[in-house]
Amino acid sequence: MNILYINNSMHLGGDNKCILKLCKQLKDNNKIIIASKGGVLESELTNLGIKHYYIKDVVNKMPHVILSNIRTLVKIVKDENIDIIHSHHRMATLTAKIVSKFTGVRVIHTQHLCIEDKFKLTNLALSNVQIITVSNAAKEILKNKSGLNEENITTIYNTVETENKNKVVDKKLIDLKDKGYFIIAQVSRVIDYKGIYDFVDVAEEVVKENDKIRFVLIGDGPEKENLEKYINEKILKEYIYLLGSKNNVIEHLKYVDLLLLCSYIEGLPLAPLEAFSQGIPVIATNIDGTNEEIINGYNGYLVEKKDIEGFKTKINQIYRDKELLDKLKENSFKIYSEKFDEKQYREKHIEIYKKILKED
Repeated sequence: MNILYINNSMHLGGDNKCILKLCKQLKDNNKIIIASKGGVLESELTNLGIKHYYIKDVVNKMPHVILSNIRTLVKIVKDENIDIIHSHHRMATLTAKIVSKFTGVRVIHTQHLCIEDKFKLTNLALSNVQIITVSNAAKEILKNKSGLNEENITTIYNTVETENKNKVVDKKLIDLKDKGYFIIAQVSRVIDYKGIYDFVDVAEEVVKENDKIRFVLIGDGPEKENLEKYINEKILKEYIYLLGSKNNVIEHLKYVDLLLLCSYIEGLPLAPLEAFSQGIPVIATNIDGTNEEIINGYNGYLVEKKDIEGFKTKINQIYRDKELLDKLKENSFKIYSEKFDEKQYREKHIEIYKKILKED
């Protein structure tokens, strides 16, 4: 098969981690092409030997931008003899549907978020294409809120990369571990809907009672400067460390004892899966998608959004009960192996690709 993956950009994020995973799993037996407006992960594509084409910002709805992307994608499809366009962005999928009218190429969309608005636009963009959702919650929203045909929607749980050639770990994290601290991390973009300020508030409450716990946030984003100010205002610099983006999160998680995820909206977040693959339990907000990864008291705990006290209580419970922590660790790895391993991820995508090509 000749597959064209398209996204708005090749930024550091869960959607592109999924694209890269598919590239690695499928490139030996298929031709894989990428199209986006570019980004920091282009070097990863180069290392994989994957050709990348540039398109304009698919979020830009100016007619000349849309027409430019249509022309570019039509040319790519013809020049590369593409069988399937697999889009990972709603507006990119809408553009791909137009390209399909000119070329006959088949279109698949992956829905990475549990959307909360723009249901009519979603229906326009995704109607009459095969859809992959990363969680059952995302599937229900597309079916019930956007009125999309359930027969065209399949849930495939995400998987993660568990090996990384880059073994370099942030010296601050190593130093904290060497000093014997219990390390709690959040891995996310530094953006408001990831609950980053709640993460700081949780840390503030926890360290009031326990000086042996430290917090690290792995990630970058538009709120980083404001978050640093927030930490400084609360005089928490010696308790909370912003480590920035890392292209080898797995290696950093090997120094972490517990993962938090304070998000307000997700699809099926990758950070808990990365943690589970290393036997690390997770305390996270009880939101759609995330609550399909965590079984309360089995591989972690769910608390309500903005429930700072709830997070603190569960952290203290786990920290003080080593037997509980050991059991949560064991179950975390077990659930990863059973539900989120890469073999299932690869085989289910291949199955959908073959199915859609047979429909011609």
